[in-house]
Formats: sequence, structure tokens, C-alpha cells
Amino acid sequence: MHKWLIAILFLGSTAQAVPVYRWVDENGRVNYSDRPGPGAVLIELSTGAPSPDVGLSSPRGQQPAMAPQTPAVTAYETLAVLQPASRETLWGTAGRVEVAIGISPDLQPRHSLALYLDGALAEFGIHATKVAIENVPRGEHTVQAVILDETDGELLRSAPVTFFVQQTSINYPLNPGRAR
Repeated sequence: MHKWLIAILFLGSTAQAVPVYRWVDENGRVNYSDRPGPGAVLIELSTGAPSPDVGLSSPRGQQPAMAPQTPAVTAYETLAVLQPASRETLWGTAGRVEVAIGISPDLQPRHSLALYLDGALAEFGIHATKVAIENVPRGEHTVQAVILDETDGELLRSAPVTFFVQQTSINYPLNPGRAR
């Protein structure tokens, strides 16, 4: 659409020149209009043969804004451990704890997740939002999720979630206090 506007303006031979403005919006998209947008520069059009330096003229000697060369990183709105629930007691897990992570917006392609159990790295380089941590002993534990960038730098850390693991004792398997 924008290319047609430029082509028509180049080919048109009207007596009065129509101003054309160019700007790059916050999403990196190039826009053209007869009304200036934020950071717009006036494009000088001529009906003669274009020379290599004809194109953008910038008010007050500013350089025109260029579209970013790398894709923009979307900011994450939320990161939370959804499972286990806060203060939840897990029974008979045989040391395996399922962790579900909520991320909004979705995890970006070059990013990954890390999980910390009791402050120590438990899983690294995860791309799924459901992970099982093995060999979790009985007792009180805290789990946190972290979003990592492509250089393994921390972008965002979830709030810690405390949960409890209970196991039937092998020394006292028929615990009379346990509901059947």
C-alpha cells in the first residue's frame, strides 16, 4: 500500500507538491502519510530522475529513524509457579514433583527457563511449561522459575512457592494415624 502511494506521488505531475512524511513506529514498521507522525521526516519528491542522495530530508539536521535490525523483545507480563500450589502438601510422590509454570506472553523462541529448588539450580534450559523434578525428599521446599535470554542471562524471576512433600515411612508403612 505504501509503495503505491510513493509510486503515485513520483509519477504524478501536479503543480502543487503534496508533502509526504516517513516515520518508524514503536513496532519497527515504516509508515508514510501526508500528515506527520511521531518522529516523522519529510520526503522531498521530484519528478526528475532521482539522484543517489535524494530521499529523506530531516528537520533540524536529525538523522531519520531506522527500523531495528533485530526483532524486538516482548516484555513478559507474568511469570508464576502454578503447580504445586503455595503451601500445598504432596503425598506419595516417590520423590517426583510436577512443576507447572505460567508465562504471559508465551516464552519467546530464543529464551528458556530454569527452575530453582530450595535456592539451588534444579533444571536448566527448559522450553516447556511443565517439568518434573526428581529426587525431592520429604519436607518443606521452595521452587522458583526464571526466564533466561539467549546468553543465559536472567530476565525475570517468579515469586517463590513453598510446598511440602510427605512420604509414607518404610519403617512404619501402616501408620495408624493416616486416613485410609
